[in-house]
Amino acid sequence: MPSPNSLNIVFMGTPEIASESLSRIAELEKLNIITLKSVYTKPPVWNNKKKEFTSSPVDALARSYGIKARTPKTLKANTEEINFLKSLDLDIIIVVAFGLILPVEILNIPKYGVLNLHPSLLPDLRGPSPIQYAILKRMKFSGVSIMALDAGVDTGPIVAQQRTDIDKNEYFSTLYERMSLTGALLLAEVVKSLFKFRTNIYKYAYRQDNSYLDYSSSFYLTELIKPDEMKVDFFVDDPLDIYAKIRAFTESGGTFFAFGNKKIKIIEAKLIADKNNKEIKEECLNVQEESSVFSYCDYPDDSDLTSYLSHEGAIQDIIPDKPGTIIIANKSGLLVTTVKKGVYIQLLKLKPEGKNIMSYIDFINGFRIKQGAECR
Repeated sequence: MPSPNSLNIVFMGTPEIASESLSRIAELEKLNIITLKSVYTKPPVWNNKKKEFTSSPVDALARSYGIKARTPKTLKANTEEINFLKSLDLDIIIVVAFGLILPVEILNIPKYGVLNLHPSLLPDLRGPSPIQYAILKRMKFSGVSIMALDAGVDTGPIVAQQRTDIDKNEYFSTLYERMSLTGALLLAEVVKSLFKFRTNIYKYAYRQDNSYLDYSSSFYLTELIKPDEMKVDFFVDDPLDIYAKIRAFTESGGTFFAFGNKKIKIIEAKLIADKNNKEIKEECLNVQEESSVFSYCDYPDDSDLTSYLSHEGAIQDIIPDKPGTIIIANKSGLLVTTVKKGVYIQLLKLKPEGKNIMSYIDFINGFRIKQGAECR
């Protein structure tokens, strides 16, 4: 039986990052801290590959708790849902990547306010793509924020924040997973505090412009990632940007380039540079301590790069200046030149158009890749 002192909560969320939070919040019900009155998520979407409608991760988790999630297409002027929420005597609504806008009428329903988890250290990286942008901007760290939701887009006052470092080689999937767990744990702690103090969350929240992140050069507003932004151009793009795109977009379609008349997605790659090239080394290691943005190159042992560049292909002194040229295409690796001399993209896993993900060796053999071929 629910405790009469527990907080009445509705949870709203859709993807994996939200299901992690729902899992941690549901654990609080066992401690009589909360009573989960209802769960909201976006409606099932058509999966063209499976030829069926697929429910969200939050929907699936709610069903495992014996809760039938509510899936309205909109909450704007939705009298049925507004009246339902008003009937629950709510203390808190928790929103994590829900995907629907909450009108002011709903924001005003819960006694203590609406909590929202955002995967960045607000005011940095507002908007829909904060994790991708953290990688694209080559930030040394990001984090999660719990804010009191208001009518703006990620503009509510901050209740709590937790920083997480970003590895130089980190891909979206690992950063997403870590932020999901970090955010869920922090959210649970905030709910515990509300249970103890029972006060409106705005009382302890602080405006975002008072955040400890006071470096004005990195206040980024993120946008939805467009398909054409995932394309890399070896003839134009900085290799650091190419490597960042590869790591940021793997889970959202994949960075791609053109090879012949085929679109080739890059699933995994590595950025390498000749560490004897002082100009490149100085540029890639230009780290500004006062900024969260840094430049990076991976410097393998001399023997590694030497073996790449002098394998059976025997290219030693004929490495072309032209970017986008494959200079190694054998079992030792698949290496492409960039606009910066001495800096290369090593392709590890790829997904050709209409094919499954494959290793670089299978790609070389299947497409008969030769030294000197161009990637556009």
